[in-house]
Amino acid sequence: MTTEGEFVDGWVVAQVLGEGSYGEVRLLVHSRSGACVALKAVRGGEEGSEGVAAGAREAALHRALRHPHVLRCLGERRHGGVHYLFLEYAQGGELFDRIEPDAGAGAAAARRWWRQLAAGLRYLHARGVAHRDLKPENLLLDARDQLKISDFGMATLFRRGGRERLLSRVCGTVPYAAPEVLSAEVRPYRAPPADVWSAALVLVALLA
Repeated sequence: MTTEGEFVDGWVVAQVLGEGSYGEVRLLVHSRSGACVALKAVRGGEEGSEGVAAGAREAALHRALRHPHVLRCLGERRHGGVHYLFLEYAQGGELFDRIEPDAGAGAAAARRWWRQLAAGLRYLHARGVAHRDLKPENLLLDARDQLKISDFGMATLFRRGGRERLLSRVCGTVPYAAPEVLSAEVRPYRAPPADVWSAALVLVALLA
C-alpha cells in the first residue's frame, strides 16, 4: 500500500530530472534503502491511441537491451493514459553539461566517451536497433563517468529475421541528423550510417 508522496510502495518521487515534449523524467528514491531509479512518464492519451502504442513500443524495445553503455530499463507500468518507464539512474547527468562552449570536453575525456558510445552503438546495431536521436542530451553519465545511451522514444528495429529494411521517417534533432534522414520522405535510408553520422557529430562537439 502506498502512502502520500509515494509513487509505488516504498518509492518516493523526488525532483524532476528532465522534461520534453513526451513528458518528464523524475527521480524516485526508496524510502528505506535510499536506492534511486529514474521514472520516465510518457504521455499517451486515450487508450488505443498512437501515443499509447508508441509508449508500449519504446518500453518493449528498451527492456530487451542489456549493455554496459546502454541505460537499463528496469520495468514499466501504465496508468491513466501515461506510460511509466523505470530506468537506471545516471547520477552524472547529461553529457551535454560536460561540454564547454568552444572548448569541448578535453581530448582524454572525448576519447573515452567516444569509445563507450561506439561500443553501445555497435551493440544496438547488432541487435537490429536504430536509435535515431543520438545527441549529447541523450547520452548520460553514471557515478563512475561511464557513458550510457538513453531515450529510445524514436528508436526502431531496422532488421528482422536477418533482413534489413530502409527507413522513411524524418526524425531526430536537426543539428545531429544525417542529411539522408532529413530527406527520408523522398528517399528511404539505411539506419546504421545515419546513427554513425549523429555519433560522429557528438565527437565533434566533444572536441570543439
